[in-house]
Amino acid sequence: MTLLATLKSWLQEQKLDAVLISSRQNKQPHLGISTASGYVLVTRQHAHILIDSRYYADIAERVQGYQLHLLDATHSINTIINRLIKEEGLRHIGFEGCQVSWQTGTQWRETLNSELHSITLDGLRQIKTADEIQTIKAACQIADQACEHIRRFIEPGMREREVAAELEWMMKQLGAEKASFDTIVASGARGALPHGKASEKIIESGEFVTLDFGAQYQGYCSDMTRTFLVAGKYLQPEKHPLFDIYQTVLESQLAAIDAIRPGIPCQVVDNAARSVINASGYGHHFGHNTGHAIGIEVHENPRFSPSDTTLLKPGMLLTVEPGIYLPGEGGVRIEDVILVTETGCEVLYTMPKTLLFTGVA
Repeated sequence: MTLLATLKSWLQEQKLDAVLISSRQNKQPHLGISTASGYVLVTRQHAHILIDSRYYADIAERVQGYQLHLLDATHSINTIINRLIKEEGLRHIGFEGCQVSWQTGTQWRETLNSELHSITLDGLRQIKTADEIQTIKAACQIADQACEHIRRFIEPGMREREVAAELEWMMKQLGAEKASFDTIVASGARGALPHGKASEKIIESGEFVTLDFGAQYQGYCSDMTRTFLVAGKYLQPEKHPLFDIYQTVLESQLAAIDAIRPGIPCQVVDNAARSVINASGYGHHFGHNTGHAIGIEVHENPRFSPSDTTLLKPGMLLTVEPGIYLPGEGGVRIEDVILVTETGCEVLYTMPKTLLFTGVA
């Protein structure tokens, strides 16, 4: 089913005549570009894009099946939508109440000649189309290749920010538009910070270094984490004081992946990961969810959390990223993006997850 067909079917289920889309993430599949400007109005009969002159020509070349309307000083959103309300008899219109300001929502209720209903469209993005899956796979491939490059690049004496800059540069060289989010490079004791953004800290031999990063490709995100051992101090990874922690996190991650298949509640996957870490005695050092859906936004719903009862369905893409964080010592996190398939799941990265040294082939 196409994007518009899915949305029009949803309108019938919700007993709405139209939906007004204003959020960047829910407009992007319709516009073909990511922008905060403009609006999409989908009715049971037609689909409309309202956009200003900065983007009109670009979008006109990208889309088919939409009527384009130019927003300018004499053709405001209210003027155009009220005309469409009259032409198509739109009595009930949904709008993204959680995505617009109170002031905007109030203004629309007062000026648009239809009854407005606050709705959310996020649930419609949970199951990706075949094209979306291929795009996210491409974003994951970029991250995968960049990860192997950065593992060999890291050497003692480098600053975390240098590593982040090199990693982001490599992803762009491989085709990424930009990083999906601020790159995390957390070495040594800073590895205990789950969101330890790259800093001026010097990376030292014998430290663990955790890299959490992603590539945005054609508007879709990847998200990947690997923890490496900085070469120079230990000849064998198993001699490192945190090696057992690493193995526990890896076992936890693999247990969660093994639990993923259609019909399984998200909380069951979270429990599969959490049970391994709890059994090791480090449960209180794993304070976040096991994973989250991913797509246009890097963090989407559903979540692999203790309370999320959403049933997994084919076409969903989620991360699996358990971790253990020991204040003052360091931490470990390992993360993959997983596609739920008809019979199980598919891991979208090929980078090995055994503990690897940096700076060596």
